[in-house]
Amino acid sequence: MLLLRDLGAHGVVRASGPDRVRFLNGMLTNDVARLAAGAGLHAAMLTVKGKLLGDALLFADEDALLLDVVAAAAHKVREALERHLIVDDVVLEDAPGPLGVYGDEATGALAAALGVEAERLPADRYQHVGPLGDSALALDGLRVARVADLGLAGFRVYPPPGGTTAALAKRLLAAGGRWLPPAEAEVLRIEAGEAAYGVDMGEDHLPMEARLDDAVSLTKGCYMGQEVIARLTARGHINRKLVALRLEGDEAAPAGARVSGPGRDEAGAITSSVRSPRFGAIALAYVHKSLWAPGTAVVVHAPGGPRPATVAELPLGGGPAGVDRQAQPG
Repeated sequence: MLLLRDLGAHGVVRASGPDRVRFLNGMLTNDVARLAAGAGLHAAMLTVKGKLLGDALLFADEDALLLDVVAAAAHKVREALERHLIVDDVVLEDAPGPLGVYGDEATGALAAALGVEAERLPADRYQHVGPLGDSALALDGLRVARVADLGLAGFRVYPPPGGTTAALAKRLLAAGGRWLPPAEAEVLRIEAGEAAYGVDMGEDHLPMEARLDDAVSLTKGCYMGQEVIARLTARGHINRKLVALRLEGDEAAPAGARVSGPGRDEAGAITSSVRSPRFGAIALAYVHKSLWAPGTAVVVHAPGGPRPATVAELPLGGGPAGVDRQAQPG
């Protein structure tokens, strides 16, 4: 299996200059200063109130940092970077968005179609190599990173400067790949419990509420919004969190549908929902902390009438998300 997903609309920013690490470390929630060249991490950018402006992946080179932001948050994140870049010696440049490449044939296809020996990358998430020069296929400037999207193990491939995902996809399609349809990708995303910016999270949410714990360092120094996160950590809990629901019936639930539970008529709301071929009707929803435990019975109040639902453990189907799962036909 070889699946392709066009992520070219992502906002990708290359930060260079002697102050790049200090500057981005003060803007992002994770510990940028600890990154060695070839490593990467998941991070978020917050408002001063600790709410989400967006989340991103960050990759470190010897002389630059590459920030990859989902399309829905790209403008806000870039605007915030520009606004706070006052006296720091940092240059921000736009770079092409990536192509997602997934499946058990991904490594072989990258070697055959792009001349990239991806099997040499360490197995850890966000390990990357790039820009690659002297490619046998003349794709100088190519970058390949291990990234698990939608609960699928795989890679993000970043085109050379001035390049496009279309040029990369053409070679990989010829090597036996197929496009991952958006509807199928949405099923996989919800099964894996991955919050989408602008759908399941936004400026009304704290990172921990949206299950972005891996994007936040609790030990690094000051960054925008840190005081709120520090108070939250000291308090020891949040009052709501994104969870998975398995609903009775075959139809997906509408976004915004109210969720009630034992003793709570207003327990939360659906943010996204699909019909999964494997699990039936499923959804992501923010619910009160009293209802987080897997197996908790709740009710979704949809236009067709109340529907029983059960809080489910993520990722659906068990096992670590982003490692061994394969796509299911939608």
